Amino acid sequence: MQSVSDKLLVAAFELEEKGVRPFSAEDLVVAAWHKFPDTFGLAGYRGDDNQLRYPDSNRVFAEIMGSKPIRKRGFLTKVGNKMYQLTEAGREHARQLRCGGSEPSVRKAGLGREVAGQLKNLLASRAVEKVKNNRLQDVTFFDACIFWGITPVSSAIELQGKISNIEGSLESARKAIRGNMATFGHGGQAFGAQDLDTVLTTHRLLLERFRTEINIIRQRKDERKV
Repeated sequence: MQSVSDKLLVAAFELEEKGVRPFSAEDLVVAAWHKFPDTFGLAGYRGDDNQLRYPDSNRVFAEIMGSKPIRKRGFLTKVGNKMYQLTEAGREHARQLRCGGSEPSVRKAGLGREVAGQLKNLLASRAVEKVKNNRLQDVTFFDACIFWGITPVSSAIELQGKISNIEGSLESARKAIRGNMATFGHGGQAFGAQDLDTVLTTHRLLLERFRTEINIIRQRKDERKV
């Protein structure tokens, strides 16, 4: 039996299949009500066909704006003011549900604590969020520094170490999940190869966008390199 979150995910998936991506909270309210009127209809207002005649927006808002599974597990992401879209993990989960499954084919990634922690931070970073929402022009060098784990006064060797560490962690994660969906732990946020690609794309775009600032750091003399 599908949960409320599962039904909402399927409704969102079908919205995207119709070309509505991203979609508004109101779009999802109406789509969920049409797809599952008994779950997302406003109680007390049944028509002659015994179907609930109006959508219950509060039921949907509670699922997408709170800490319910659809957000907590990383299936839905906010991309603007009351605008949302499914993540790769959310789309995969929805596909599984439509095929009759009640659980997605997601397993624990099996990454070390340090790598897992780093990837969590990268996936949740402001730089990645802005790139995903086609807002590269809004990314600041401060956002980039947080993404890489450096400061504007970092040494050249520290910068290179951070860059190599990020690229190595992404490669380790890619090998660990082998093209499947995975989580960092039981019931945790799900991610897949496309999410890792987004992080790598962000990394490369930041290196290009802030080439001048990066070159200043790379040319900085650092006795610790000797």
